[in-house]
Amino acid sequence: MSSTTAAIAESTTRRPGLRGTLARRWPTALGAVAAVNTLVLIARLPEHTQAWISAWCVLLAAVIYLTWGTARGDLGDRGLLTAQTAAVLAFGAVALAAVAVDPDAARYVLAAGWLAHAAWDIAHHRIGRVVPRWYAETCLVADLTLATALLVVCFG
Repeated sequence: MSSTTAAIAESTTRRPGLRGTLARRWPTALGAVAAVNTLVLIARLPEHTQAWISAWCVLLAAVIYLTWGTARGDLGDRGLLTAQTAAVLAFGAVALAAVAVDPDAARYVLAAGWLAHAAWDIAHHRIGRVVPRWYAETCLVADLTLATALLVVCFG
């Protein structure tokens, strides 16, 4: 290997630069793209329909974790199974509350639900169980983006 090639290889190993950083953060990009696409798709729907879709997506997010954890075999641990089941029930309650109130109030309920799910994502990212870490990161970014959009509409 020439000295120039060795120097380039060494510099890219030490400092990956923007390309390397972006390659490692692909779950963040995926979460942002998913959230923006979701917002674009539901923006033209009536407010009541937007609230209904978002409400059931909050519940679906928790059900995905329960399902994925079951498929990975992580929920053989009684504590994790109990936590996942409680989360599905809690996020189900958020969904029911959001569809039971008027669309303006639903935005606050849903923003709180997405923020709570973001905290759930952080917990799963830290423990590295139930869902893959990349998925928890993707979901975290999507949840925070959705919560922010709902709060901007509320306070904007």
